[in-house]
Amino acid sequence: MTKLDKIRRIREIGKIVAKHRLAAYFPKSLLNLFRVENSGSDDTQNFRIEEEIRLAFEELGTTFIKLGQLMSLRSDIIPESLANELKKLTDDVKPIGFDLIRPIIEQELSAPVDEIFEDFDETPVASASISQVYSAKLRADSSDVVIKVRKPGIVETIRTDTEIILWIAEGLKRSPYGENFDFKGIAEEFFWSMNTELNLLIEMSNTNKLRENFRGEEWSWITFPKMYEEYCTERMLVMERISGKKLDGVIGAGPAGGFDCRLIAERGAEMLMQMILVDGFFHADLHPGNLFFQQGGRIVVIDCGLCGKLDRYLRESIADILISFAAKDWDRVARIYLEFSGNTGIQNRELFVKELTRLFRTLPDNISEIDSNRLYRELAALFFKYRLHVPRELTLLLRSFTLLEGLCRRLSPDFKLLTVAESLAKKVLIQRMTPERIAGDSFTIMIKFLDFLQNFPVTVNDITTKLEAGEIRHQLLHFLSEGERKFTSRLVTRISSSLLMSASTLAFCLTENKNATLASGIVFGLSLLLFSSSFFRK
Repeated sequence: MTKLDKIRRIREIGKIVAKHRLAAYFPKSLLNLFRVENSGSDDTQNFRIEEEIRLAFEELGTTFIKLGQLMSLRSDIIPESLANELKKLTDDVKPIGFDLIRPIIEQELSAPVDEIFEDFDETPVASASISQVYSAKLRADSSDVVIKVRKPGIVETIRTDTEIILWIAEGLKRSPYGENFDFKGIAEEFFWSMNTELNLLIEMSNTNKLRENFRGEEWSWITFPKMYEEYCTERMLVMERISGKKLDGVIGAGPAGGFDCRLIAERGAEMLMQMILVDGFFHADLHPGNLFFQQGGRIVVIDCGLCGKLDRYLRESIADILISFAAKDWDRVARIYLEFSGNTGIQNRELFVKELTRLFRTLPDNISEIDSNRLYRELAALFFKYRLHVPRELTLLLRSFTLLEGLCRRLSPDFKLLTVAESLAKKVLIQRMTPERIAGDSFTIMIKFLDFLQNFPVTVNDITTKLEAGEIRHQLLHFLSEGERKFTSRLVTRISSSLLMSASTLAFCLTENKNATLASGIVFGLSLLLFSSSFFRK
């Protein structure tokens, strides 16, 4: 798209902004570029800004509809009322003609369609804003396949619009609402999401990884479509065609049709918890349209383009939250949430913990009776109130969790996903206590401690300089008497050195690595010296 086309698109966005009476929410610098005036005389009677934003996004087309769908998941950083309104956005579109799709397929295959496929059905099985799906049969081995093709011109349109969205987000930072909403954060997340969705090879890679994670005999009831990699490109996928019933068909057929709805719900929950708590790689779009069901309780998962990754720390923190829920340790839950948000220095921490505790105390005593959809909405509202940003991966996780729980409830109304989650969380936390894990963690602690000792003189000098300059507030030291300060100092020293001696002893006993053994001996000696020194007056 040329620079002139981009300017025209900006002007078009400006007209739609004015049409839906949204100009008042933009800074003057943007309105000048939009060539839109904000007279402030708009009639606000019966005016709902949330609805007007949704209508504007619909009129602006594919890219903004996708943006709105992403924003609907982020009620932690936009008002819940707006998130709920944006959930009404859908990208169901009329399919384009096969005469526009055929050249793309033949270009990607470097061969005519009829040379690779037989019985190619030119009527699409499904059509979305970015791609269309067709069914066919491979000539090579007569396998039934489906072909997913990215629509022509969609990349240029979306990338141009995305650049404009990033530019608008930068301008909105200077608006009266810039302090309350992370416009730039949403735009950057959207940019990443769209680049992922436009590259179909990412979907192929995700599908292969999920299939590999569930390859064991115990997972014989879960299936992911096989990818025919020799035909797959960034613009097109060729994959195995898998039959099965949709959710409504399963519920309608019931036991008489060979479907055990309770068993399917249990397996669906087990599948998701395995992805989240064990593998750390999960399908983030588990709505009913992406799941097929077969007799015998088999589950088929498709459309793996949107996936999330969780490192070991996040997986164990999630397990911690589930266990803390069961123990009603609300302060611990609050602390973990604050760590997630990256804002452990939050103002009004005590008030946040009180509100969080008040929310949790309204929940049923039995974890299996908790409505996770309602809980997610109220938590998101609380995060928004205290401006706690939730990492993208956790947003995707909560999306998958709520989508699958809703599906499980339709299959079995009394089924609760949180019960399965708590059970698996206990197994994950038990793994922390294995000798190999303790040895590994102890060695990591020792390395960090040695690094601390190396930088300790510089750190002390920096603190002393700041104290002398009055840059550090130290009322607590003035408040305590000299005796109390000495007692506190010795107590902290003894506790810290005792912990270090314990960790180094465990590491010394459990590891066979010579370097690790030497490091553990050094740390033990230093911590023993530190512990002993705390008993001397000076």
